[in-house]
Amino acid sequence: MPYLICEDCGNYYELEEGESPEDFQLECDCGGELGYYSTKYDYYKNHRTNQDSKIKPEQDSTENKENLNKGFFSNLDAQSKGFIAVGVFGVIILILLFGLSGISSSISPSYLDMMPPEIQAAQAPVLVVLYAPRCSACRQFESETLSNPDVQQKLSAYSVMKINVDSSPEQASRFNSNVIPTLVLLDADGKEIRRNVGYMTASDFIKFLKT
Repeated sequence: MPYLICEDCGNYYELEEGESPEDFQLECDCGGELGYYSTKYDYYKNHRTNQDSKIKPEQDSTENKENLNKGFFSNLDAQSKGFIAVGVFGVIILILLFGLSGISSSISPSYLDMMPPEIQAAQAPVLVVLYAPRCSACRQFESETLSNPDVQQKLSAYSVMKINVDSSPEQASRFNSNVIPTLVLLDADGKEIRRNVGYMTASDFIKFLKT
């Protein structure tokens, strides 16, 4: 027997012999439209086809997204992926190293403005010695370390700038040191390379210059 079946809720009415769809108001109580079907199977087949046609584009879209997400790397073997990962990691390390080096260089203050013209003109690394005549360790460093022949030979490649912290306190304060002797090694542009606080033997001082 044929049926009138609601397209929305699935309620149905089985037509009696002699009845036709024209004899009915083709609207379900739920507000959905009633459709004419020879069998319930025709309804379910039609309903299934409509659902599949709605779902398929969404499924295709999902599959496309998954394929896009896989992208280039999905076609590479494990070894190739490993090489790419190592390369990317290396580039990141280089960027960090050069970036930090540039930042450090830009932050490090320059003492070039406080150097005498002859030291500026020499374009050589500079050894700054912060001392005071009253300091016994400073006197010992002067008499035992700086006067050492090996030290003198090494210092021939440097400009030496001695600052008396008692007579030139403002100049000495630029180096932010409260202990004497303090040794500050600068490059030719007046940027600090490293420093040492306290007395140093000749051998330790030579290592300090070489490091």
